[in-house]
Amino acid sequence: MKYCGGCNCQIDRSKIISDVEVALPEGDRFTTDTANSPFGMGLLICGCMSACAWRPEMTVWAKRWVVVAGKTVDSREMPEDQIAAAILGKIEA
Repeated sequence: MKYCGGCNCQIDRSKIISDVEVALPEGDRFTTDTANSPFGMGLLICGCMSACAWRPEMTVWAKRWVVVAGKTVDSREMPEDQIAAAILGKIEA
């Protein structure tokens, strides 16, 4: 998981991650440590649409990325209270 710097947050990033973590299957967890990469999935969680935390070199850290940018998940706009469920759906897919 990678966070943006939080300079222009339009969502509560910490709450969304907390909601996802609570619902993850036993044994699954988030990490910000890239030492054991590549991972099966990465999560970029940015507070606004600019998704400024994305860097091309991140592609080696995970085979697939879910990008939260403001009130969007992989460019699909939704209410903030649906973002955690959308992330979980991507994880399960």
